[in-house]
Amino acid sequence: MNIECPLPASLTRVFAVSALVIVSVCPRRALGEEQPRDPAAAEALYLSGRKLVTDGNWAEGCAKFEASMELNPAASTLINIAKCREHEGKLTQALVDYRRAVQLNQDTLGEERKKQLEQVAKDGIAEIEPRLARVELVVNARPEGLEVARDGIRLPLAALGETIPLDPGKHMFEASAPGFETIEKNIELAEGQKATVELALVPAAAAVKKPAPPPPGKPNPPPTSGGVPAWAFVAGGFGLVAVGAGVYFRFDQMAAEERIQANCPGTPPVCDPTKEYRPDDDNTRKDRSFYLFVGLTAVGAVGIGAAVVGIARGLSQKKPQAQSLHVVPYIGRGDGGLVLQGAF
Repeated sequence: MNIECPLPASLTRVFAVSALVIVSVCPRRALGEEQPRDPAAAEALYLSGRKLVTDGNWAEGCAKFEASMELNPAASTLINIAKCREHEGKLTQALVDYRRAVQLNQDTLGEERKKQLEQVAKDGIAEIEPRLARVELVVNARPEGLEVARDGIRLPLAALGETIPLDPGKHMFEASAPGFETIEKNIELAEGQKATVELALVPAAAAVKKPAPPPPGKPNPPPTSGGVPAWAFVAGGFGLVAVGAGVYFRFDQMAAEERIQANCPGTPPVCDPTKEYRPDDDNTRKDRSFYLFVGLTAVGAVGIGAAVVGIARGLSQKKPQAQSLHVVPYIGRGDGGLVLQGAF
């Protein structure tokens, strides 16, 4: 004798995608043995479950119904279990339980009782079906090794393109395949909503190789911007100012020398003692201006040279090319300054 056994929750979710009513019939123990029944205990559990549910304690009441179903499967008990699933928002499971109750009702004793239970089950089916959400899952490509899942439950590829009934609420769809990025899509479905979920697989991007970290204890080298650093312009400006000041003192030195030569002609200069002119002040002025000219010109040359080096390095980071730059100071009798020589 074959005994009908309740399906585990994971299997009922899979069977819910089909419009067919599936009834599982299996032996509980060894082949040929019947499942022991205890109608009296099952009745007590059923009545206790009804009282708990009536008092609003659905959790404990539904557990009593399931225990009663284990001891003595009955259509009335399964209808109450279906109502429990409906109360929990598990409409697809409730629909399956109602349909199983219709099948199980064939064994109910008494025609009037059988008709009443059948009507209750059919009313439950008619009420739940319009409330179910329905989703069609579409994947743009089906590469080898493709796997699809809904809410973490792997789906057979035959489910693609089919309309699947689902409980209203949030659901997550996922598709993955070797060589492709994993695609996830979350949707929230209302009661009675119909939706199409499209998952577009794209090839996985090549892994980007990260640079090796610097050795411990050594600071990271400063990043190069590929442009001329600001300090090069500051150094160049300072150098030009210093050279300009040095040129001024060079002319001041020459003026002092010309004044001495005018009052004390000859080489070396010889001053006329009868005149009131004394060359001491002009000699001091000449020496002071000469030293200032040399010092400022040297400082300016260093500043300009540093600026040239900074500019050359900045430009070389943008466009490498052969460069050779030289700063050459010169001093003439009537002028002085710097000469910038180089090859570009």
